[in-house]
Amino acid sequence: MHEWAGLWLRSSGVDTLAVSRPEPPGRAGCISRAGSRPHRVWVGVYDQAPDELSLRARVPVQVPADADTVVLPAAAVSPEASLLLPNDGDFSYCKVRLDPASLEALASSLGRLADPLSRAVAWSSVRDMVRDGELAPRRYLELAASHLPAETDSAIAGHVIGYARLTIADRYLPPGLRGAALADVTSLCRDLLGRHPAADFSGMRLVAARGLIDSASSPDDIAALRSWRSAARVPGGPDLDSRLHWQILLRLAILGAAGRAEIEHDASRDRTAAGLLSATRCRAALPDQAAKQAAWEAMLSGTLSGYELAATAQGFWQADQAGLLAGYVPRYFTALAEVAAGGGTEVARMLCLHGFPHHAADTATVRAAERCLDSDGLTGSLRRLLTDQLEDLRRSLAVRSAR
Repeated sequence: MHEWAGLWLRSSGVDTLAVSRPEPPGRAGCISRAGSRPHRVWVGVYDQAPDELSLRARVPVQVPADADTVVLPAAAVSPEASLLLPNDGDFSYCKVRLDPASLEALASSLGRLADPLSRAVAWSSVRDMVRDGELAPRRYLELAASHLPAETDSAIAGHVIGYARLTIADRYLPPGLRGAALADVTSLCRDLLGRHPAADFSGMRLVAARGLIDSASSPDDIAALRSWRSAARVPGGPDLDSRLHWQILLRLAILGAAGRAEIEHDASRDRTAAGLLSATRCRAALPDQAAKQAAWEAMLSGTLSGYELAATAQGFWQADQAGLLAGYVPRYFTALAEVAAGGGTEVARMLCLHGFPHHAADTATVRAAERCLDSDGLTGSLRRLLTDQLEDLRRSLAVRSAR
């Protein structure tokens, strides 16, 4: 147990397993590991078929802790397959990298992998390639548009749409490309709504509706959301529950298409804890200086509950309002250090966890975060959390700079 804990719990980072094909064909292929942990995985061997990537075999491969490269069994490479998918079935904790031929096969046929777990592993590999600067963020959006319309697993679709919307559009693309990305996600979600039967209220249609709400930007999108609210229903279903009503109102508030009066009206009708927090989030999201200043002062007042502080912080920072919020970015890091130094450890933790300006991925924000990290008064746990947020910010900047 001590040996296992040392390898898996006391070591940092995620190992990467990469498959390489034999050069020239007929020789031994291999799987290489960047990291230090042992792995027992299956390599999925797939052939192109008329309607799917057909599984030929799953070949077990052991990667010992003391080996960086392992030769693949002959069954994995002969005859040559269209796709070699390491960690097929998701039996180990690792990132995977595909060889060029396999990546090309996924680009044309990812949605035709029959096993949802295999598709999930493939999507995770593509996501990690974007995150590590090895695949252009726009390419991820193109793959989503090509393969999600045939997807049947709502969990996979939800993760792909969420990553496209919140990470690709808001963090990884330069601001000038964000509008086009939102339009692409909106179009994809409309496509999904049109493809899935009205009876599928809790699955793909719900995922598509939520994705469309969060991505809505154009006047036509705003009109559609307003019609949904009026009818209390997405055309063809599902009906709008309280969560969807508030999600729509939040998006309208962010875009300046709903005001405080509408928020207060809905808050008076929904006196549940969730409703009150949703109203708080919407107030903080309003795109005017008075609303932002009120939210800012509330976050630093020390009078909000943890839930209220989280909701206010979540509403405050919006990539759609980057210009309006630009002056608050440097102030945020100064305030975070001051709150921590003054003993407001829990407030500082909530501000760092829920109120970090992830959308502001530029060198000035990175430098401000580094100065904050060097300041006195940060507890060990807060320093760890801020370090993680800073690393994500650096990654966003690196991805933006690479493309």
